[in-house]
Amino acid sequence: MATPQPTGTRHVRHLVRSTLVVLALAATATGCFTGERPTFGCAPGESTGRTEIDEVLNRFECVATSTFTADYAVLTRLGDIDSAAKVVQASSGRRSITINDVRYVYDNGRTLTCDLVSDTCEAIINEARTSDVLLTSEFYAQSMASRLRVDAERRIGDPVASEVELGGQPALCVAVPVTGGTKTYCALESGALALFDGSDLLIELTAYSSTPNEAAFDT
Repeated sequence: MATPQPTGTRHVRHLVRSTLVVLALAATATGCFTGERPTFGCAPGESTGRTEIDEVLNRFECVATSTFTADYAVLTRLGDIDSAAKVVQASSGRRSITINDVRYVYDNGRTLTCDLVSDTCEAIINEARTSDVLLTSEFYAQSMASRLRVDAERRIGDPVASEVELGGQPALCVAVPVTGGTKTYCALESGALALFDGSDLLIELTAYSSTPNEAAFDT
């Protein structure tokens, strides 16, 4: 026969078990409402240490999980060159980025750089084709993420967060003071660029749809 435990001992063990349950529930709740937010298949990169920057940065870095069509007006300040750009992201990682008369296509393992005037294509991504306007095929998100990380390290003051509407869409912005001025980055919830205002470029979203425009994959 088991030796009966003193009433005080049983009471202490009950309190310990109850406390552990409460702590476990609290830890779960904390994980749900603070740092461990759902990323829908995307794991954001390392924090910059400033929430204002990280929230915009995480959007850029998670753009690959979204599908959309986005149109942009671009000003290359060196030379005062105006350009038009269109970005289409479809399912399975398919992407089409058109900058003026050059179209970059990533389509199920196939990569192309096409001239829409001469109707010719190269079976590579030739970023040099749009270097004159300082844009690459990644300008609408990943290039912005790289720029923002650099500016986060070089900032000379506190970043300022804001919310605006661009191209008919709500966007989250951060203004980062750096030597020579302030750079502003804005991202849509999908992760696509809404605005970049820097010393070299001004890129602004002019139209947006959550539906990919399949015609943009024509080569």
